[in-house]
Amino acid sequence: MPFKVLVIGGAGGMGRWCASVFKDAGLDVSISSRRDASDMAGTLGVKVAKPGDAGDFDIVILSVPIDAIDPVAAEVAPRMKPGSLLMDLSSLKVKPVEAMLRRAPPGVETIGAHPLFGPGSDGRGRSIVLVPTERSERWHSIIRDLFADEGYNVLETTAERHDRDMAVVQGLTHFMYVAMGRTLERARVDLDEASAFRTPVYGITKEMLGRVLSQSPELYALIQSSEYAGELRREYIDSCKELAAALDADNSAQFIRYFESAARYYGDTEGARRRSERIIRDSMGLRLQVLDSVGKERAFELDGNILSGIIKRAGPDDFKLETPDGTVVLRYEDVSAVSGEVRHERFVGREILVKMPIGADPAVLQWVLERIDDVKCAGFETADALGPDFVACRFTVQVPAGRSDDVLQKVLKTIWGLGLEVK
Repeated sequence: MPFKVLVIGGAGGMGRWCASVFKDAGLDVSISSRRDASDMAGTLGVKVAKPGDAGDFDIVILSVPIDAIDPVAAEVAPRMKPGSLLMDLSSLKVKPVEAMLRRAPPGVETIGAHPLFGPGSDGRGRSIVLVPTERSERWHSIIRDLFADEGYNVLETTAERHDRDMAVVQGLTHFMYVAMGRTLERARVDLDEASAFRTPVYGITKEMLGRVLSQSPELYALIQSSEYAGELRREYIDSCKELAAALDADNSAQFIRYFESAARYYGDTEGARRRSERIIRDSMGLRLQVLDSVGKERAFELDGNILSGIIKRAGPDDFKLETPDGTVVLRYEDVSAVSGEVRHERFVGREILVKMPIGADPAVLQWVLERIDDVKCAGFETADALGPDFVACRFTVQVPAGRSDDVLQKVLKTIWGLGLEVK
């Protein structure tokens, strides 16, 4: 009989990821959320439970904000049965692990975990940190092997070492970018004007700045709450003052000494330069392809749609593509080149409502539909519950406008062939 797993906060980004991983590993997974999680559970193919049901589970995972770990652990841990495991997924480990150990009764084991990637990415092949505790004797190897078997690189460390390292990897890095964004705002820099003169390094830095600023400010503020992050912030501010003082005093020799000292401390600067050159070349790859193809017929994918036509102009940020339906302006970062035969077809979206049994994984049907010839994209969402045993899932497919009926018949026959009902 598989272990029973409850993911508290399972409707959130990391909670959904965690529920999917444990479900794929063959465990019996349920999720809970402050809002109604029934639709999300149907989409994931898992069950719904309440935090108060924690005593019915072998593993309880806290996928909640860092500052909610202690109150949620205080609510669920006393209900857990001896021999079970309490685990978290937060970005800091010292305080969350301390809270779980303090709240969990004797006989309940605890492990800290931190996936080193965001909820929007496929984490397979990436790293996840595990923090075993003095109370993880039974579950340590089980959880480690589960993640390794699912394709993750498992790192093990202590809570203190984790938070010290993450103060560099996340704390200082985030702080530098947010400080840069605030500086640009305070100085009223015209970003569009500056971008016209961008260097390759600035181009990448600007996009990374935007990436950081697109994240949750609440989460990033909590990551800064680590005492180790505070230490590095103060060192960073002092270093900025030190460098500025040398330049303000027109003491370029002192600035150079600081520069050279930092380079020696870094170590392999030549290797870093070579690696960064590859990043720059990769970021320039599509631009160079487009520049070399002005006046030629090419095809590109944009949000699941295939656009083909003649490239009329190529600029630093975007290019013009003359298609059968008119001329469009495309940004390089929004599209990818399509190789092979160019087909002058316009694609349209069609929605199909499929009745699926509770526990069935809509992602499997999506995978099947995407492999039908001429179906360029398929997405899904849970539309409604159909009694206690079924849910309605709305699938959106992109099909050629001129042959939509024929292609849709292929889609319907595929769905029917799997024994599913179209509503």
